[in-house]
Amino acid sequence: MGLISFGKISKVHGLSGEVRFAPFSRQLDNISTLERIFIVQTPDSSPVELTITKSRVHKNTAVFKIQGIDSIEDAEKLVGKVIHVEMSDLQELGEDEYYWFDLIGLKAYTEEGQYIGEVKDLIDRSLQSLLVVKNGDKEHLIPLTEPIVKQVDLEHSKIIINPISGLLD
Repeated sequence: MGLISFGKISKVHGLSGEVRFAPFSRQLDNISTLERIFIVQTPDSSPVELTITKSRVHKNTAVFKIQGIDSIEDAEKLVGKVIHVEMSDLQELGEDEYYWFDLIGLKAYTEEGQYIGEVKDLIDRSLQSLLVVKNGDKEHLIPLTEPIVKQVDLEHSKIIINPISGLLD
């Protein structure tokens, strides 16, 4: 089972047990294709598979109706839980498109070959996402935008950037 973290249930929506889902990226296109999700109730438990019976986009978030979750009380138990999906359930992406989980762990280098650090996280902003790159105690926030990020090489687990003046200071 190739589960990846995909988002978080943020709150209850309506009276019939629907929940709002905040994806870990701005891509809401995949939401309508998901038929199942997985939730880990406790760190020691196995993932529980839940069936999505209905999904839609509402105010830049997704709303799910999950089979067997039919009341506000049932839905409230899911709030704050991280949703996992099977990698094979995700849509194929186009050229130069990546899922966040693809980028976590990549090594970042300048075009001159200087090691900057490892991508530890991403921050989603309304205009652009930021790579959180750490090297020891140093942390750099690198805009995930074409003039700065020159190449994403998943095969060799690296990202090549052309830092603007002051970005790495």
